Amino acid sequence: MSLILRNAHIVTPFRIINHSSLVIEQNRISAIGDESVRKIDNSRDTVLDLEGLYVVPGFVDLLVHGGAGYGFTDDSPEALDQLSRYFFSHGTVGLLAGLYSQEEAALSDDIRRIRQYVETHPDGNIWGIHLEGPFINPEFKGAMRGEWLWLPDVERWRRLYMAGGSAIKMMTIAPELPGAYEVMREAARMGVVLSIGHSGASFEQIDEAIDNGAAHVTHLFNAMKPFHHREPSLITASLLRTELKVELIADGFHVHPEVMQLLYHIKGEGGIVLITDSILAGGMPDGTYTFMNQEITVKDRKAFLPDGTLAGSTLTLEAAVRTMVKEVGVPITSAVRMASLNPVRVLGLEHRKGIVAVGKEADLAVLDSDFNVHLTIIQGSIVYRSPRFS
Repeated sequence: MSLILRNAHIVTPFRIINHSSLVIEQNRISAIGDESVRKIDNSRDTVLDLEGLYVVPGFVDLLVHGGAGYGFTDDSPEALDQLSRYFFSHGTVGLLAGLYSQEEAALSDDIRRIRQYVETHPDGNIWGIHLEGPFINPEFKGAMRGEWLWLPDVERWRRLYMAGGSAIKMMTIAPELPGAYEVMREAARMGVVLSIGHSGASFEQIDEAIDNGAAHVTHLFNAMKPFHHREPSLITASLLRTELKVELIADGFHVHPEVMQLLYHIKGEGGIVLITDSILAGGMPDGTYTFMNQEITVKDRKAFLPDGTLAGSTLTLEAAVRTMVKEVGVPITSAVRMASLNPVRVLGLEHRKGIVAVGKEADLAVLDSDFNVHLTIIQGSIVYRSPRFS
């Protein structure tokens, strides 16, 4: 059986191929071209007409804590299945479960539970874990609870890695903390992507962190030392050091659109990774929720603690792409790349995913001109359909 998508605008994401057909056989893209690219066999082919719709590489979210009323720290059996389905409905074909700082026993339990799910769902969209901490600076903890933060310690890190193994794909760490470089070197040798965040590190400390394995920055501008023209720190280093890819929460209020435009002009389409940092309140109505064992309020898409501190987001990646195109003025090709190919490259998977081309795995999203998701396809199978295709 083959799936043929006809009459689509294909965002590769380097260019747009208008009014084209795409053929999926087994789990890979086998042909792209006009309608004559492959003769249709009505007995074995499923054909969908995508008139007016865009086919893009499926989105990949490197930092997400929850959505649809569920969080990755929930111990309920259905939580991970529900989270997987929720993000499929928003075009996300891959994500890293964000785990925040907790007491060691609780954090290790969550790591083991998610690892087991990842290992038993190899064709799912939960690809692994992003440890947002626990080795972060209390001064820049954001919404995290200070009593749950840890000082960097190699032995404690090893215990976490024993719980998660290769399911731990990324870790956010503040390199200025005593002992951080030792932990970073150990984690980097294990293949973990190191991201600088929740940090007040100086410019010089960032350079040393890069030498010790750091390659990424967690939600740039948020939970870090503000920009200062006489005391350059993480923000300045993020803008200047091409070694660092930077995450961006593009909801329009975590970072002002004009600042996002400045970031785009400096880092370019290849240096920015769109993330959601979504919490369990994503996709839910305004109201009061619990996150990190704290009460949060959601109003007008913003989630915040009683003192006004932003506590994650309610964003989804197709909405982030929409923001970049409509509010920041970024070309659709660049915005899609920031939500697909760029995060795939961070994880070292660009030889298989993140690009619409023959031979690549068929992990795709189908959007309309307002960036609403109509189909999500993973490994060649349709895992979400909007009413248009039901």
